[in-house]
This record gives sequence, C-alpha cells and structure tokens, in this order.
Amino acid sequence: MPGLFRLSAAVMALAALSACVEDTGGSTAPGMMPASPNGPPFIEGTFGASQAATNACQTALQSQVNGGVMVVGSEFSQANSAVYMRVGSNGAPWRCLVGDDGSNPELMFMGSEGAA
Repeated sequence: MPGLFRLSAAVMALAALSACVEDTGGSTAPGMMPASPNGPPFIEGTFGASQAATNACQTALQSQVNGGVMVVGSEFSQANSAVYMRVGSNGAPWRCLVGDDGSNPELMFMGSEGAA
C-alpha cells in the first residue's frame, strides 16, 4: 500500500510539473530583445499610423543606430502617432512618437538596460 501511495504521489507531481509554462511577458520571437515590462506597451503586428509618420520615424532611427531598422507596428492618435521598431540582429525595441504628418519624431529605447 505505501508503494501505491508513493507511485500516485509521483504521478500527480509529474502531472503538475508538466503543466508549468514559462511566461516571458509577451510574444517576443526567439532571439529578440523583450521590451521592458516597466515601460509602456510595445505593439507589434498592428499598423495604424500614416506612411509619413512611419517614414519619419524609420529615417530618424536609422540616422542614430547601426543595424537594420524594421517597423513592426504602429498606432494612430490625433495627438501623436506611435511607431514601433526593432533594430539589429537582436531586435532591440524602439518607439517613436510623431505627428501623423511625420513632424517632430521623438525616439525612445524600450528595452531593459543591460538586457542581453
């Protein structure tokens, strides 16, 4: 009887562990630097900003970094649109607030300092 109890306890423990899933805080692709959990949301896959806003942000970021700049999402707002970009092979996350006409792009790094 004690052997049956140990066996059932081991099976239950194994079942509980198999249900564990690591939560990385988002849908970041493998090898991509995650956005800081303490910062504003980082939007990927949704595009709402104008082409002028997107182009202004991409150009502004390209002039300040080494590595390819890829636009991964954007949001439209009457006050300012937000354009989300990833830079380089590690996909460092950046956000740009910009007028929808492309005026006054303001860049902000969205990753955690010191993150690999």
